[in-house]
Amino acid sequence: MQVYLGTVGEADEWLRSAPEAFVERCAEDFRRRRGEPPGDAEFRSWRNSWPVLVDALVRAGLRDLALLFEYELPRTSERIDALVLGARPDGGVTGVVVELKQWDKIATAGTALVETRGEHRGHPCRQAAGYVGHLEQWLEDEVLRLEFRAAAVLHNADDRSTALLAESVRGSVGSGDVAVLGRRELAEPDPGTLAGLLRCGDLVSPAEAQLAAFLALEPRPSTKLLDGIGDVLDQRSRFRLIGAQLEAQALVWKAATDVTAQRKRVIVVSGGPGTGKSVIALRLVVDLTRRQPSIRTEARYLTPSGTLLAQLKRDVEGVDGARGMFGHPSSHPPSTSVVPVVDEAQRLERNGWQLERLMTCAPVSLFMLDERQVILPNEGYRVAELREEALRLGAEFHHVELESQFRCGGSQSYLNWLSRLLSADKTPEPWTERTYDFDIARDPDDLDAWVRHHGAHGFTARIAAGFCWDWTEVDAKQPLVDDVVLRWTDRNGVDRTWRRPWNAHVEHRDRTGAVTVPGRKFWATDAGGQDQVGCVYTCQGLEYDYGGVIMGPDLVRRDDRWVAQPAESADDRVNRLSAEEYLPLALNIYWVLASRGMSGCRLYSTDAETQDFLLRLRR
Repeated sequence: MQVYLGTVGEADEWLRSAPEAFVERCAEDFRRRRGEPPGDAEFRSWRNSWPVLVDALVRAGLRDLALLFEYELPRTSERIDALVLGARPDGGVTGVVVELKQWDKIATAGTALVETRGEHRGHPCRQAAGYVGHLEQWLEDEVLRLEFRAAAVLHNADDRSTALLAESVRGSVGSGDVAVLGRRELAEPDPGTLAGLLRCGDLVSPAEAQLAAFLALEPRPSTKLLDGIGDVLDQRSRFRLIGAQLEAQALVWKAATDVTAQRKRVIVVSGGPGTGKSVIALRLVVDLTRRQPSIRTEARYLTPSGTLLAQLKRDVEGVDGARGMFGHPSSHPPSTSVVPVVDEAQRLERNGWQLERLMTCAPVSLFMLDERQVILPNEGYRVAELREEALRLGAEFHHVELESQFRCGGSQSYLNWLSRLLSADKTPEPWTERTYDFDIARDPDDLDAWVRHHGAHGFTARIAAGFCWDWTEVDAKQPLVDDVVLRWTDRNGVDRTWRRPWNAHVEHRDRTGAVTVPGRKFWATDAGGQDQVGCVYTCQGLEYDYGGVIMGPDLVRRDDRWVAQPAESADDRVNRLSAEEYLPLALNIYWVLASRGMSGCRLYSTDAETQDFLLRLRR
């Protein structure tokens, strides 16, 4: 996608004769392609930065080069501000990535972050270099012989600011090769010198056939990209398969690569927490894409969990182009050559068209899920429902169930006990096992002390709660609000209060640029997260060493049974449900929260009757 495609000269004519009409035309194209209007910041950038860039390109004698505004990176939703295309003397095609910034003053600059007007922002050279790396890993063509370069254009910046930016990445691989241009460079009177500063000095107009071929390129992951992701999986212990997981992977691989299959195949892998579903999914994405390059079939990792997706993208951050291998199911291209591997499939929205598209677009589709982790009324499919849909579509159906789990200290007895505890119709028994560090916290201070004790000894330890308190959203400059407030009377009859904020919507940094509070997608794993309370949406799919769980008033124990109180939830997606509709979801929510701890868990209920019930289950 791009909102403008034409020559530099044509863009210059538009911007000189009818600039507002040009911007509105681009905005309409943006709305048509993306289904949403551009934001105010984008409008400002288009109006302020496009004319300056185009004017510089024209003065540099580059009117005949091709220009694309808001070019979308292959297989991502990220966009390059501008991409200039030209032909080299050797006949190959070069694309110059242009990162446009309106910043005027840079106070400090590191290799990753810069400070401008009191805010810490990503380094534009690093950003542009990342785009170049992504393009190199996804766009290859023997005829076009593509090459990519980059320039960061800060048309309001003074010499000191541009010098700071350039010096901070000098010698850095990738970002050190990005040209930095400010006010002075853009005012260069000599056309040849200016063209060189813009990294276009050796480029001429591309042939129509070259431009058409570039626009028609089908993005494919390179061998180098697959090797890089494979190396990440090999080097990090949490991505390694052992025991029964290897056997399960082999079974899935056999079904997915069956060359004798006459119909499309749908493969479902189900299992509880820690059984290896995500690791198998990631391995299959790499291995299926590597399998037979001549067939030009690839796999893509998809998940509806924004938290898990952000974590995985960060895991492969150092691998150029890796982001294109990961996405949300709604962003999956309806391509017969791209195999969807859907992780956390219990979070899929219940709409038939999306499920049908995932099952029918490619020869095989894979779904990883845990039926006990369905937590919203409009989400989630059971294995039986996926089987029924596959058969309706005329596809073969295969089901692999994972049983051995490696979370919760490997204690299947704990998960079995937890399953009985959080059941609508089973009678829980006291916890007497020694296979897992589980107990009931006496009060919030007891819970907090247990978590902080483990955190002080180098473990990841977190407190998560049911979504029973409002969540105040603040920006990165405002202090977090202590929304989660618990009150109780201690054993001495003293009224006590415990307060904590929910995990932050956005990350907070101090004056040096160091992260003090991680954003919500990294609350479960990053330093600083121990000082906030997480919820099911920020920990599902993840794990930490020790987990404390606060059961809110949305799920209480009455007369030997669980009673759901949806009105006590602060989540608008569930608090209007009936008690009967919400009960299975509430039980699943606390199942998820109580199964995140690798080595230990503590429960505490804010409801006195429920807390008494839990205390009677202590060993």
